[in-house]
Amino acid sequence: MRIDYYVYYQVRPGQERELMAALSAMQAALAEATGISGRFRRRVDDPLTWMEVYEGVGDPRLFEVELGVQALRHGLHEFLAGGTPRHLERFRAVC
Repeated sequence: MRIDYYVYYQVRPGQERELMAALSAMQAALAEATGISGRFRRRVDDPLTWMEVYEGVGDPRLFEVELGVQALRHGLHEFLAGGTPRHLERFRAVC
């Protein structure tokens, strides 16, 4: 069973360029470690809400551990709006 991951969060204003660089580096390291390439997006009606998308994960345990390690290693928590977490959602195909 393959799982798709969606990680969303609120960022501090004025950090977009630095966040893009950190996310790009983090996703490259994550892809090297897991074989899963990610994308990131901004919410249309709220540009301070960002989302990371990872599709087709076959080994959820390895992926989630590595995602956490890489997020810490690349300092993604430094870009979060005060008092807000990164939310992780998991989805699978219906059929």
